[in-house]
Formats: sequence, C-alpha cells, structure tokens
Amino acid sequence: MAVIETIIPIFLIIIFGYIIHRKGVINDRFISEANKFVFLFPLPLLIFTGILKSDIKSVYLSHILAVIIPTFALIFLSFFIGYAQKLRSATLGTFIQTSFHGNVSYIGLAVLFYLLGEKGLKQGSILIGIMILLNNGMAIAILSLFSHQEKNIAKSILSIIKTPVIIATFLGLIVIYTGIPVPSYIFKAMVILSNIALPMALIMIGASIGIKNIKKNLRDSITSAMLKLFALPGFAALYFKLLNIDFKDIVHVFILLATPTATTSYIMAYEIGGDPELASNAVTLSTVLSPLAFIFWANIATI
Repeated sequence: MAVIETIIPIFLIIIFGYIIHRKGVINDRFISEANKFVFLFPLPLLIFTGILKSDIKSVYLSHILAVIIPTFALIFLSFFIGYAQKLRSATLGTFIQTSFHGNVSYIGLAVLFYLLGEKGLKQGSILIGIMILLNNGMAIAILSLFSHQEKNIAKSILSIIKTPVIIATFLGLIVIYTGIPVPSYIFKAMVILSNIALPMALIMIGASIGIKNIKKNLRDSITSAMLKLFALPGFAALYFKLLNIDFKDIVHVFILLATPTATTSYIMAYEIGGDPELASNAVTLSTVLSPLAFIFWANIATI
C-alpha cells in the first residue's frame, strides 16, 4: 500500500502537466525552454550532489552488472522479436532501442527519491550515470546500424560525453575520490537549485505526452513497452536470483530498469534515420503503463 501511495502522486503530477498543456496554460515554447533549463542546471546538480552524499563503497560491481547484463539480454531478445514480426530495418532499430532505453534521469530519479528518500538518491546517482552512457551509446549504435548512417556515430557519442548529466557524474566521482572540499554554502546553494529538477521534470514529461497518433504502430508500441517495463527488470531478477542476492537490497536497481522509454529515444530516431512515430508511441504507452510496473517491481522487491 505504501508503494502505491508513493507512486500515484508522482504520476498525478505528470497528468497535471498533460492537462495544463492541453488547456493552454503552458505552450510548446515554454516546455522546450523549461526542459532545456532542467537539463542544463537542476538535473546535473541533483546528480552531482547525490553522488557527493553517496557512499561509493555501497555501489557494488554486481549492481553495475545488473544493469549491463539485462540490457544486452534484452537487446538480443527484442531483435529476435522484431525480426519475427518482420519489421523493416529502420523500424527494427527503433523497436530495439525503445525496448531498453529508459527515462532514468527524470522519472527514475523522481521515483527513487519519493519512494526511498535520500537513500534512494544516494544509491541511484552513480548507477544513473552509468546507465545514461550505456543506454545512449547502445541506442546510437543500433539506430545507426539499422539505418545505415554509421557516419553519425562519432559525433553522437561525443555529444553524449558532453551531456551535462554525464559531466556531473564524472565531476562528482572526481570530487569523491580526490577529496576536494566543496564549501558548505556552495553545496547548499546547489541543493536548493537541484530541488527544482524533479517536480519540474515530471510536469514537462506530462506536457510532452502525445496520444493523437497512438493507434499507429500499436502492436509494436505495446510490445516495446512490455519489454521495457517488465522483461528488462525480469532479466535483472533472474540475475539476482542466480547470485542469491536479496531483492530488498536492490530495490533501486529494479526502479531504474522499470523506467518508461526515454523521451530522447524519439529525438534519436528522428536524427539517425529510425522510426520517430514508433518511438513517440513507445514513449507515451510506456509512460502511461509505468505506474503499474513500478508498483509491481517495488512490491516484488520488498515482499
């Protein structure tokens, strides 16, 4: 019951964002500028301060492998499913990347924080940096492979490395390992600004949801959403079972793997010659269905 009471308010904020956009309270220009602001400042600061608060010793290799191994397992599974469904090349690449490319920065962090508190933020911050690198790198490689636009890979990978969240992750790790002191007044100012990130991000996610063309590619979109929300965390559950690791110790891993498809998957599909329509529908459907996935996996992990 506590899980439901935590998850539902998060998605009520997303619904609120959807409604105020539909009613014209905020327009597309505001959404674009607000997304850019959150992406450049509050979100990287949230990651940075979360890493500084975290205990680096609590991030085990088994947890890192728990996001890497299931991701590659799902890539192979989604390829065979897409191939069996006779998806054309560009659509197949998009189908694969939307099946594993999760919205860990916005929704993942929000659910971790509101479900697990500061502990969740500390546990997830470093893993999120790793997942952003993994998800974006693999998405670019797969889309480029299936759209035959390999020439974009180097430029796209460079753009990932320059992403503010990735820079914040590396800077946070450097500060932790070197022991560079951060003045308390600067740290408190960063925390204040970072507090804007999660509620603003949830509103912008809701405002960005589009359901007009949801009937197109419905079968593939639903399949992608099910793979993302249930198969990917399911592979992690098998992994932890094999290692005999108590699920209660890795709730944060399940939450991050059960995040809906990242909104950036649409941008990548558009820029690298994929199927933007399928990507858009996968983002919408997985976001709408993600409360069920979060409740399911959080309960599995805490039983």
